[in-house]
Amino acid sequence: MPLRALHGIAQMELGSTARKGGLTAPRFKGMLKTYRFGLPVWSYALHMPQTALSARLDKGIPFHPLEADRAYMVEQVLKRGMDVFEDADDLMHWLKRKHPMLEGVRPLDLLSSTTGISWVMMELGRIEHGVY
Repeated sequence: MPLRALHGIAQMELGSTARKGGLTAPRFKGMLKTYRFGLPVWSYALHMPQTALSARLDKGIPFHPLEADRAYMVEQVLKRGMDVFEDADDLMHWLKRKHPMLEGVRPLDLLSSTTGISWVMMELGRIEHGVY
């Protein structure tokens, strides 16, 4: 893994998977409200059909550990993005635009893999420090 990718990973909080009780449906619904990130995007990031995600939330079924891990990683990207942009609309605009530093890919499209998440975190760090 390139050294620059480690910086993005280092920005992530440790221990998110160890949260007591795992990721519950009410906690995930809170994430939906906080970040106004629609179900289609979460479905893509979690590798879960949107219908399955909706059903899980409706029935209150907790997330499996790997799903919770990914959800918490995406949440960290959104927290970091809000720190950098300070506005949800500006963050969403940035997430939906293709960027040369991300090889012409939209940050949103990178949230489905751990490597992609680290690239997005790294790019947010660059923006924050004026290195882009």
